[in-house]
Amino acid sequence: MLSATLCLLLLGGTSDETFMTWEPAAVTVDQLPATIGTKLSAQELSSIASGQPVLPYHEARAGVRTEDGTLLVATEGGLCVLRPGAERWCLVHSRRWLPSDDVQDVAVDREAGVWVKTAAGLGHLARRSTTLDEKMAEINAAIQQHHLRDGQVGDISVKEPGNLDAGYFQHSSDNDGLWTSIYVAAEAFRYGATGDETARDNAWKSLQAMMFMEDLTGIPGFVARSFVPISDDPKRYGGEWYKSADGKWWWKGDTSSDELDGHYFAYAVYYDCAATEEQKKIIRGYVQRITDHLLDHGYYYVGPPGKPTTWGVFAPEKLNHDLKWIADRGLNSLEILSHLKVAEHIVGGERYTKALEELDQQHAYPINTVLQKMTWPPEEVNHSDDELAFLAYYPLVLYEHDPELRKLYMASLHRSFEIERPEHSPLFNYIYAAGRQTDSWKDPGKRPPEAFVDPASYDHDLCVEWFREVPRDTFDWKVRNSKRRDLGVLSVNRFDRARMQFVLPIAERRVMRWNGDPYELDAGGDGRSRDDGAFIVLPYWMGRYHRFLD
Repeated sequence: MLSATLCLLLLGGTSDETFMTWEPAAVTVDQLPATIGTKLSAQELSSIASGQPVLPYHEARAGVRTEDGTLLVATEGGLCVLRPGAERWCLVHSRRWLPSDDVQDVAVDREAGVWVKTAAGLGHLARRSTTLDEKMAEINAAIQQHHLRDGQVGDISVKEPGNLDAGYFQHSSDNDGLWTSIYVAAEAFRYGATGDETARDNAWKSLQAMMFMEDLTGIPGFVARSFVPISDDPKRYGGEWYKSADGKWWWKGDTSSDELDGHYFAYAVYYDCAATEEQKKIIRGYVQRITDHLLDHGYYYVGPPGKPTTWGVFAPEKLNHDLKWIADRGLNSLEILSHLKVAEHIVGGERYTKALEELDQQHAYPINTVLQKMTWPPEEVNHSDDELAFLAYYPLVLYEHDPELRKLYMASLHRSFEIERPEHSPLFNYIYAAGRQTDSWKDPGKRPPEAFVDPASYDHDLCVEWFREVPRDTFDWKVRNSKRRDLGVLSVNRFDRARMQFVLPIAERRVMRWNGDPYELDAGGDGRSRDDGAFIVLPYWMGRYHRFLD
């Protein structure tokens, strides 16, 4: 009856397997259609409201039981859906799905579409047939059409909530390099998996924008956070801004370790999966300059006016001997080891190998990585760091072949993955699986001939379910879960925001990048911002490339 976006648990499946999905559709009538199935009586609704599993909201206003036993119940907080045998109700809510969360009645039409009467009018969720490849193609088309600014990929601000046609603007952000790298890697993986030249072209154009971030600064190896034309006013974006030597651009400084993570990740993936020989030569130059900059400055990232940036710190005297940096010891150790390994792989030469040996033998950086994921105290649990860590893990575990170092790195990756596993992230799952895959697959320059990994060793089926459930609509709609009765004991995160004890399905919570807290109960905005969606296509094409989705 209902799709993954409306609570059907879909296990297994392949990229070209057709499945049914329900999406918001235009409403041209002024009343609910006649419903198929059975309307629930007042007595049945009362029993549901007081029974098990716990209904998310207490007042069951109206409901339908479909032929297969699925229950759809209208409540003040959304449409509640319970499949036969399910342990919990799913909640369809927020402007992403409904005109209003205040649902007063529900019906199911003969095409198995779902209709709701809400305080803001009628809503219609229509049935649609699609495949995962088709879904990803639509998301990618939206990125190309709406989310590119001089090759940089990022979110956009729209003039009217949820309405692209009313006009929009793509602003600069602190992490344009990082967000662009996510898309570069996604399209590089797509080329590696399919051979589609359009994917390689898309990735190369955005990778050139990342290269331009180094060209603009005039400091060999130092990349900008972002850049905008000289006609723009950079003050509205905050931060440090400098004029390019040719006077045509503003570029943003105080570049962080976040940005370096993105640059090395994108260069590594593109180099292995998509680069021509000529492109490889170009990439080598950028990787060499960035890495030499770090080594020449004693593991500090130094920008204008000749001082290390706020977060560009990888030096042993800080990470190992300064208590102010203890919370960053594991992650920053992991990052610099990964960066050096990428340089060793792409550029070659003894300098990077000797630096890796020094950080291992004299400063114990590989051991530092084992406990990189902070779990205590609560204010140090940082989901943004999780994204950075996994992007750094990916090339490190692919390129490291020393058996003793691999044991340490895989122990670190395994610990981090098990902590993150309840979040059901396909990106974290596939990076973990890729690490295990390298026990059998030793050539990162070629696509693996098979998966080599037991699907039971990671959450294979939950990844497929996530891809089917994740909305195409990436507008930042407000999602409220804090008043639900079915979420159990609550806590707060490092921003003092309420969080639940488990992660809800992606269709029931805010759509966010991998640096967000998926446990947050209330999040999102008024639909005036739209995420680029690269966080969706990256794990998908990574999974396809590594044959985890074949």
